[in-house]
Amino acid sequence: MATSNFHNVNASHIFAVDLQDEYEYDDLIDNVKYALKETGEFNLLTKSDPNELRSYPSTSIGSLDTYVEDADGNGICITITAVVRSGYYEGVNLDWHPHFEEYGETIEHLLPQAEIEKNRLVEMVEYVFAEFSTPLGVTAQFSNGETIYHPIIQN
Repeated sequence: MATSNFHNVNASHIFAVDLQDEYEYDDLIDNVKYALKETGEFNLLTKSDPNELRSYPSTSIGSLDTYVEDADGNGICITITAVVRSGYYEGVNLDWHPHFEEYGETIEHLLPQAEIEKNRLVEMVEYVFAEFSTPLGVTAQFSNGETIYHPIIQN
C-alpha cells in the first residue's frame, strides 16, 4: 500500500525540500528563520502544529505576527506559524498554520481586516518558502494514496 510523500494542509503549493542529512535540515530551518526575520514581523515564539500526524512529524520554525485593533481596545492578533514537516518516504515540506487570538468585547467588525492581514503574512511566508524549496503541485493521486507531483513554475 502506497501513500503520499507529503502532508500539506494550508500552503498553496507543496514546498518540498530534498535533504541528504541532519546538517541540511538544520541549515534549512536556519535559512527560513533568517529570511522570516527579515520581514520585520518575526516572532520566535510559535504555536505547535495542530496538523502534525504520526507519519508526518513536524517542527515549528517561527511565526509572523500582526494585529488589528479598534479605538476601544478590541482586537485580533494574527499569527502565521511556519512549520517543516517530514515526508513519509524522504525529504520535507514547508507549510504554515494560522492562529487568531481575540481580545475585547466585540471583534466582528475587525474580521475583514484580520483576513487581509492574514493573507499579507501568508504571502510573505510563502515567498520565503519558495526561496528555499521546490514548489510542487499534485498531478495525480491514486486510490491507494500514491501521488505523482509536478514542479510549479514561479514567475
